[in-house]
Amino acid sequence: MKAVLVISLLIMSLTSVANEITQYKYYQTDNIVPNGREPHYAVYIINKEPCIFVKDFREDEVEEYCKLDDSELDLKINSPTIYPIDLRLSSKTLYFTVAAPWNEQKCEIFFPRKSITCESTGR
Repeated sequence: MKAVLVISLLIMSLTSVANEITQYKYYQTDNIVPNGREPHYAVYIINKEPCIFVKDFREDEVEEYCKLDDSELDLKINSPTIYPIDLRLSSKTLYFTVAAPWNEQKCEIFFPRKSITCESTGR
């Protein structure tokens, strides 16, 4: 009886993990930390939410980035017409492009200042 209970709990825990993973379009941590320390930041996009989220593990805070600097573009308002592509996490900064048919943007989020800056690519 105990074996059946243990196996049932194990299967349920594996199923719940798989469900959580499928909720993300994109997830990355800053794994490039020296001496095997824990990552400081995670960047993710949830399936049903077009904005970019940045979690600071040290402060246990999550910031949501929807508005793109002074470009008047907003991932939440203008979705699905605009969307982030080519996301590259480098230490304390996320670099990405926002595909927009009328005003493509090259953006970066600098985590320590919680700031986002964008400039038009001219496309």
